[in-house]
Amino acid sequence: MKRLLLLQLIFISQFAFGQQSKIDSLIHLLKTDKVDTTKLIHLYNISDECETIGNYPDGIKYGNQAVLFADVLIQSNKQEIIQHVAKKYKAKAFNNIGLIYDKQGNYPEALKNHFASLKIKEAVGDKNGIAGSYNNIGMVYNNQGNYPEALKNYFASLKKQEAIGNKNGIANSYNNIGLVYYNQGNYPEALKNHFASLKIYEAIGDKRGIAISYNNIGNVYYDQGNYPEALKNHFAALKKREAIGDRYGLASSYNNIGNVYFNQANHPEALKNYLASLKIHEAIGDKSGIAISYLNIGSLNLKLNKIVDAKKYLESGLVLSKEIGAKDIIRNSYVRLARVDSITGNYKSQITNYKLYILYRDSLNNEETRKKTIQSQMNYEYETKEAVANAEHKSELKNQGIVAEEKNRKQKLITTFVIGGLFLVLVFAGFVFRTLRITRKQKVLIEQQKLIVEEHQKDIIDSITYARRIQQSLLPTEKYIEKNLNRLKKS
Repeated sequence: MKRLLLLQLIFISQFAFGQQSKIDSLIHLLKTDKVDTTKLIHLYNISDECETIGNYPDGIKYGNQAVLFADVLIQSNKQEIIQHVAKKYKAKAFNNIGLIYDKQGNYPEALKNHFASLKIKEAVGDKNGIAGSYNNIGMVYNNQGNYPEALKNYFASLKKQEAIGNKNGIANSYNNIGLVYYNQGNYPEALKNHFASLKIYEAIGDKRGIAISYNNIGNVYYDQGNYPEALKNHFAALKKREAIGDRYGLASSYNNIGNVYFNQANHPEALKNYLASLKIHEAIGDKSGIAISYLNIGSLNLKLNKIVDAKKYLESGLVLSKEIGAKDIIRNSYVRLARVDSITGNYKSQITNYKLYILYRDSLNNEETRKKTIQSQMNYEYETKEAVANAEHKSELKNQGIVAEEKNRKQKLITTFVIGGLFLVLVFAGFVFRTLRITRKQKVLIEQQKLIVEEHQKDIIDSITYARRIQQSLLPTEKYIEKNLNRLKKS
């Protein structure tokens, strides 16, 4: 066990060192950054890296600095591109802070930051970001045991992710919906959603998502008592998480493997994995994880009849779970403390703790909660069907519109041809009319010219005739000449 813990610490240290070097490089860049979007992006990236390695105090610190610096840019620079980048990273910073508070079990602050992030995303129209915020808000409610609100937000996220075709987001939503059903003991629905999630994660090659799905499938099989399948999936998740350096995920996997060994009565292996989980949770400051580890180690000691150690761990887990408001951990702590009281003969305390267990159990899983959960599912299914129906109706209207448009187009084409034909006829008629008009004018002109010529010819002929007449009247006739010639001859 010591060798395993040593190897884990070496792995964690190597991963953390690499990530810390990246953070140190980003912090160094801040010293030379100008007051522009580059500095804002660096501040956010530092916060994001700190969240990844479990350095939650610095993650919150640099996240808040990013928020404040984004406000400076928004107020001092009115350029559209600067405004857009500043608002985008302000929303991302709020989101990152919310994730850290959620992991620390500070659910009120987690919700506060996630809602702040959602508000900005809605203002700038970031559809993918809006879906992510609904998902993260759902996670907080789920951790609080508020399953109706968790499911409501998960379905809202799924609807948004489906609308934009974000496969990774769809897989996340299926996974989280599966968790709600799992928490309510609805294992068929839980497996259905987790396998749907796994299928998408494998298709897109999301290693972290694949590990999460394996982990959650393992938990369902564990609750069903199928321990071989549970271990198979948990070890698959552990392998993926080791490959990507997911410390938070590793702690979860060790804890879950410990649970399986516990129920198989393999107590040494159970304790080894519980302690490995606790070490990581303490290193990253995950209060929720620490509380779960305390609960599990306390339960194991109770099983081994180590009552003093059991009570110590269970009471520590109860205090921490009350601090963070984790109702499911509080519920489980009370029922185990009631067993401790039963063994030690402290019946008064036993009754008190058992009543408190019943109170928290009923508050988490009462009939009203189930009804609200079913209602949320029905609302989603109705909205989905309505969306499909609307889409089909729109498609039908679109097809009708296309047919009508084609009909109108043909009608317009025919009308155009008719008008064009009429226009050509009118043009041709105009041409013919013009030609006839010209021809008539030419005919009249010719007739007039003919009359003029004829009149002119007549005048000439009359003149000639007149001249001839004059000539004839002036010249003697042949008879007259002959008569005179004969007379002269006689003379």
